[in-house]
Amino acid sequence: MDKHLIHRQQVPVSELLDLIGQDYLSSLAQELESDKWVIKLKTKTIFNLLIYSLLESNRVGLRGMEANYSSAIFQAIEHLAVGDTTAHSSIRDRLTQIDSSYFERVYNRVYQMVSSHYDQSALSKYNIKRYDSTMIHIFGHLMSGMKVGNSSNNKYQVKLTTELENDFCIRMKFFSDQNHLSEETSLKEVIQESQHGKKDLIVFDRGLKSRDTFKEFSDKETQFVTRLNANTRYQTLRQHQPLPTIEHDEISILKDEIVYLYGTGNNLVKQEFRLIEVVTKDDKSNLLFLTNVVDISAYLVAYIYRQRWQIEVFFRFMKQEMNLTHFVSYNENAIKVVLYATLIAAMLVLVYKKLNSINSYKKAKIQFFKELQANVILEVIELPDGLDKLKKYLAFQARRN
Repeated sequence: MDKHLIHRQQVPVSELLDLIGQDYLSSLAQELESDKWVIKLKTKTIFNLLIYSLLESNRVGLRGMEANYSSAIFQAIEHLAVGDTTAHSSIRDRLTQIDSSYFERVYNRVYQMVSSHYDQSALSKYNIKRYDSTMIHIFGHLMSGMKVGNSSNNKYQVKLTTELENDFCIRMKFFSDQNHLSEETSLKEVIQESQHGKKDLIVFDRGLKSRDTFKEFSDKETQFVTRLNANTRYQTLRQHQPLPTIEHDEISILKDEIVYLYGTGNNLVKQEFRLIEVVTKDDKSNLLFLTNVVDISAYLVAYIYRQRWQIEVFFRFMKQEMNLTHFVSYNENAIKVVLYATLIAAMLVLVYKKLNSINSYKKAKIQFFKELQANVILEVIELPDGLDKLKKYLAFQARRN
């Protein structure tokens, strides 16, 4: 794929699916020997079935995957024999035993190719990485999880801590142990595991507020922007930049200072940070932003923090359109497999939405799936016996329905 695609304003579904590559899926299964002793539901078939089902519906279930396996379009995608079927219990069992590293490898491949070919930084100088977590309820008797607040004994949750880089590069880490309930643990861990370059700027909310962590980020030259509570204690060292004279439509800058922060008790953390206080013009709220970036304007720091909201929009998309609130299995291996497939499908939809200027996630997903179906039909028809084969697929599906 050529680098000039970065600047193109439209991208077809076929090009995005090439990021995965059916030949790659087959060769990877051979490399990992993930289909040893498997007769029917090969790893590549399960992968394609998951991606297809995630795009076809916003509530993926085992019975829905069973129906999709027998659908005309999916059978054409997988070149299955007319009339081939499978049971939802067989899909469930395969998900619990399948090699999750296969799905992780495909995810990493797609992530690297998306970031390489479709990179569109939010700012010319910085590469914004947003971090946050979302919680998902599970049934406590089906798998272990975190007990949150005053939840009853059979109500547990798992945490998905997420990195959203620019517009469509996604990393997620799954946590089910109580130790990772705190963002001080989970968020910090995910941030530290990511490789940060000189252009990378990490943005996170007030869940991570340890002064020692802030100092550690600065010591490692990890650039960040976050928000502080209004009652945060600090010691002003000096003014950083003169207050801007040009008015902004939404906020006014009240302070732009270099400060020390107080940690626990009266302990002063002697690490210089930049603190910016703004007041919003609509509701007169005072907001404190903290950063270790000193060479940009105060307005731009506030703008960068505002970009963090995109991860909240992303979570809503994942829960409403990409099945994130519903696990098809409560087996941990199956959850990891489905999670990797979900991230891959989501990245493809996000790129498709952005570069085709579609104004909603729901529309982008629907349009993506329709284009996928149309492409498959055209490919089948172009085969020597394609039209006859498509008629047989459709007739079989009609009889089942």
